[in-house]
Amino acid sequence: MMAALLHLSTLFSLLATILSIAESISIDCGSTGSYVDSNNVTWVGDKGFVTTGEPMKIPDVITKPINTLRYFPTGQTNCYTNIPVTKRQKTLVRTKFYYENYDGNFSPPSFDLVYDGKHRDSVEITESLLNNEETFYYSELIFAPANESISVCLIRTSPSDNPFISSIEVYSLDVGMYADLGPSEGLITRQRTACGAKESISYPLDPYGRPWYPLGADDTLADLTTSAPSIDITGASNKPPEVVMSKASSSLGESIKLSNLALPLTGLPVYLALYFSEPQTLGRTQRRSFNVFLDETQVGSGPIIPIFGKATQLVLRDVVATSGSQIVFQSTGDSVLPPIINGVELFSISNSRNGGGGGGGRSQSSVYFLASKTLRTTLAIGEAKNNGGKKKKNKLPLILGVAFASAFVILSSTFGAIFLRKRQNAKPQSNTTPTTSTENGTGTGMSPLVEQQFASDADHSYVVQDDHH
Repeated sequence: MMAALLHLSTLFSLLATILSIAESISIDCGSTGSYVDSNNVTWVGDKGFVTTGEPMKIPDVITKPINTLRYFPTGQTNCYTNIPVTKRQKTLVRTKFYYENYDGNFSPPSFDLVYDGKHRDSVEITESLLNNEETFYYSELIFAPANESISVCLIRTSPSDNPFISSIEVYSLDVGMYADLGPSEGLITRQRTACGAKESISYPLDPYGRPWYPLGADDTLADLTTSAPSIDITGASNKPPEVVMSKASSSLGESIKLSNLALPLTGLPVYLALYFSEPQTLGRTQRRSFNVFLDETQVGSGPIIPIFGKATQLVLRDVVATSGSQIVFQSTGDSVLPPIINGVELFSISNSRNGGGGGGGRSQSSVYFLASKTLRTTLAIGEAKNNGGKKKKNKLPLILGVAFASAFVILSSTFGAIFLRKRQNAKPQSNTTPTTSTENGTGTGMSPLVEQQFASDADHSYVVQDDHH
C-alpha cells in the first residue's frame, strides 16, 4: 500500500508539472531532455513541437539554452506548433537567437517570425561573433491566443539565409494586465526600461518574465531610491515589479526628455505605458507635479502627482511615433520638485484595431540586441506572411486525461488493498504465515513536454544578465 501511495504522490507531482507547463513553458531549441535552471525554471527540449530543421550544438558555448539551436536549411516556412497556452488569456512569448557563427560562414542571417499566424516580426542578425554569452538577440510579443496552443513560424526571406532559433519562452499574464489590448491585436516589444536601475531585472523579480533594462548613463538625470518599505502596485494594472518601482530617474532641471526610441523612421502606432512612484515622503511645502507628452500628444488627462509607496500607471495607445519622437516630462508651474519616471514600456501594435502596425501588410519591426547592458535596435522591412505550417492537435487534454485515469486506477487499487487487508485481519489466525502481495501501480510515463528524465546540470542555466524566468 505504501508503494501505491508513493506512486500516487509522484503522479500528482507530474500533474502539477503538466498544469504549470500549460501556464508557462520554456523550450530549449535543438536540445533533448529537460533540466531545471538556477531560477527553478524547467526547460524542455523541442521534440514534439517541431518536425523540420536540424539541431546544432555550438562549440565552446556552455550557457543554456543558447548553447544549442535549431536551424532550417530547407523550406520557405518552418513552424513550432502545439505550444500550450491558456485560451484568451494575455500571454507573453519571447524568442531568442544566438548565432555565434555556428555554421562557419560568418554570414549572420535575416528572416521573419510569425506568431500564431497573425503577428509578424523581423530578425536581422548583424554580428557574426559576439564572444559574450550574456549577449543575444530576441523578439517578444504580448497577445491573447484564440486557442489552447500557438505556433511560432520562421519565414525564409533570402535564399542564402537559413532561419534559426535558440529558445522559445511563454508566460501567462494575469487578468487585467494590458487590458486595453484588443482580442486580435498584439504588442511587439520595442523598449522596456527600469529607470534608475543599475542592472537588468527579470524573472523571478518580475514573475511574468519581462526583462527590464537600465536607462543608461545620462548627465541630465539623477538616480533615486525609494524610502518606502514596500511599493503597492495595485494601482498599476500591468503589474510592474516592485523592484522596478523602487528606483526612479529624476531630472536635474525642470524636464526629462527620452529620445532615440526603438522605432522606424516611418513610424508605427504604439502602445506606451509609463509607471510612477514617489520615492520620498514630501514635506508640506514640497510638491512634485508634471505633465507627460509623446511628441505633441499628452499622456493622461492632466498632471501626474506620484504617490509615495504606491504605483501609478499611464497608458497611451494608437499614436504614431517614430525614431525621432520624444517622451517629455515637464514640470508644472506650481511644482517644487522635478519630474521623475520609474518604468517605461514601449510597444508597436500589431493588427491595430485602428489600422497599421503589421500583421497584414508592410511594416517595420525590431529585434533587440543586448550587449554589455546596452540596448540598441536593428530594423528590417518585409511583407507579412500567413502561417503556412499545419497546426497539430493539442495533446495536453489527452495527457491530463491519461494522468487522471491512472490516478483513479491507483486510488481504486489502494482502497481495494486496504479493504482486503481488513478482511484478512478479521479472519481467525492460522499456523500458516500469510502471504503478502505488494503491487507497484502502473505509471503513465512522462509527456513529450516533460520528457523522461530531468538533467542535473542546472549550473550552466541561462539567465538574462539578471535573475531570469
